[in-house]
Amino acid sequence: MLKNISIPIKPLLILLLIGLGNTAYAENHVIELPKCISSHMVLQRETPVKLWGWGTPGDTIIVELTRQGQIFKDSVKVDENKRWLIRLPAQPVCSEACKLKFHIKGHPEITQTLDDILIGDVWFAGGQSNMEKKVNYMLETGQYTQEADNYPQIRSFRASYYPQTSPQERVNSASGTWFVCNSTEIADKVSAVAYVYARSLYENLNIPIGIMQSYRGGTEIETWMSPGIFNDPELCKIAGRKAYITPGTASQDHSLHFNGQINPLLNFPIKGFIFYQGESNIKRALEYRFMMRKLIEDWRNLWGMGDLPFYYVQLPNIYATSSYDESNWPDCREQQALLLSDYVANLGMAVTIDTNDEALNPDNNINIHPHNKKPVGERLARIALKNTYHFDILAEGPAVNRYEFSGNSVYLYFKNYGDGLKIKAGESSLKGFIISGSDKKFYTATATIHDDSTVVVSSSSVSSPVAVRYDWARNPIGNLYNSIDIPATPFRTDIWKSKFTYTSFQSSCTSKSSDADLMMIKVNGVTLPDFDPQKLTYNYIPENQNYQDVSAVTNNPFASIVKVETENKVTLKVTAENGSVQSYEINFKSPTSIPENTIQLFHVFQENKKIIIQNNSGKQHQIKIYNHNGQHIISDKIKENEQKTYTLPLGVYIIDWINSGQSNSMKFILK
Repeated sequence: MLKNISIPIKPLLILLLIGLGNTAYAENHVIELPKCISSHMVLQRETPVKLWGWGTPGDTIIVELTRQGQIFKDSVKVDENKRWLIRLPAQPVCSEACKLKFHIKGHPEITQTLDDILIGDVWFAGGQSNMEKKVNYMLETGQYTQEADNYPQIRSFRASYYPQTSPQERVNSASGTWFVCNSTEIADKVSAVAYVYARSLYENLNIPIGIMQSYRGGTEIETWMSPGIFNDPELCKIAGRKAYITPGTASQDHSLHFNGQINPLLNFPIKGFIFYQGESNIKRALEYRFMMRKLIEDWRNLWGMGDLPFYYVQLPNIYATSSYDESNWPDCREQQALLLSDYVANLGMAVTIDTNDEALNPDNNINIHPHNKKPVGERLARIALKNTYHFDILAEGPAVNRYEFSGNSVYLYFKNYGDGLKIKAGESSLKGFIISGSDKKFYTATATIHDDSTVVVSSSSVSSPVAVRYDWARNPIGNLYNSIDIPATPFRTDIWKSKFTYTSFQSSCTSKSSDADLMMIKVNGVTLPDFDPQKLTYNYIPENQNYQDVSAVTNNPFASIVKVETENKVTLKVTAENGSVQSYEINFKSPTSIPENTIQLFHVFQENKKIIIQNNSGKQHQIKIYNHNGQHIISDKIKENEQKTYTLPLGVYIIDWINSGQSNSMKFILK
């Protein structure tokens, strides 16, 4: 006969161990890891291994990394906010499976173990729908899916949609964890552009490649910027705009997608970024360079890893049948290209003006989302291989380096031409060039490849050209390529105001910007070497006497430029948003040397790029030399009949000589 037996339950003696996802706990002791720290992940090489999570305040978390028989171990105490973060020593590449173990001091039974971890390079892929489109959307779906099992060292993590009004510590629970990009996973779980990029890197580097995916279709760039960046006074007008948000569509509010899909990942060390976005910002295209620069600064500052590489995609061709039109699409592409000249380090842009073979498809979901993703990923990868991994390769397409107006023709000199410029395979003549005189009317131009790096453009309708454009349309017909089949970057030489009508958006700013600075000045496409936004006068000695074309870009997107041309001088009148004006002058006539009445007494010339001053006056003089900014850089005395040599950087100088209280001055160009 069995007796009833009473067994007292003592919670402190009975262990309840449950492992759910990335959480292990017992009684009141917890180890919780973020979803982006899991089995199958890739850790960033050659930077401290940064691991974090949540736990019980006061507990000590012990972390062990095992790689190739070596163990790297450390511990950290959970703070009062239940958070912990630890850094293990930086690790070199490891293609063999590593292991991470987490447990609590005094509670070895509470353990989290992560397996199949590799160490290589991790790239962050962000943007909107054209980055989001998966491998099953691209033209080569079958090929890439079937071959995926040959690349088990390509891994991925994806942060799923999670719009939030404040920054979050955790990604959406639907995000899943890291996975191997094999044939059963990549089709509907990995960005086509990001996967092609990762595979191209792996094939050239033979190291593990991780892809962190965070994107959402139809999103504006402001939604991916942190709330803190909008405290920047430069962003007042942007931050104050709400009119562009469609009523009832809160999905476009500032920082909304940053909060849930970027902020939770900031602790994860990465190699760099790839980014494909802009379609949703075309209604405010003229601001895009400014906004993208702020996004790059924002993400780099928050990751805290310096000027991480940031490689992005220029918008592709899109619905339209005209070979030339003024619209927000070419305006936005220009802003993306100008970013490369905006003093932002470690950038690269993939030109994709030829990737949309279905730009005229009546289905809007197709014409704005090209299926041809392979060249996009490959072009991004070439930029990374050249700039980040220092491969000696050509990575970009032809871009105008300088140009020259001569009679009725324009000579365009390109860089990035490889073994020579060429016409797209299967076509016999260059297309996509248009030309204009001072009346600002553009005509289709005849263009020919003059030599490996030069294109000559002319039109019987324009006798004295002052501007030329290439692929300036939503769906242009240009066919200029370099020797490795990368297309030329769309461009224009003029700075005329866009004829596209933009909506004026509301602003909560209390004052308008007074920024009337220029970002750069170019003469015939060549940036002035001594340009300084605070320097208002420049002397430029032309190499020839043909038409000297001056162009410029304002620092602030809301400033405007008016160009006034007179004999031997161009004035750029910059008007800021608040109406304040600043004028820059470029003089094309060489400054005079010594006045005629003193030339026999005081001679200034140059030899071997040095200034020589010869005193023939029979009297001692005091010499003062100033640079182009008016800064006093040299004081000296020259005795009668003495000659002195001064080694200075090339540029414009003002030389004063003083005797008995009388002063004379001159300008001198050292070139």
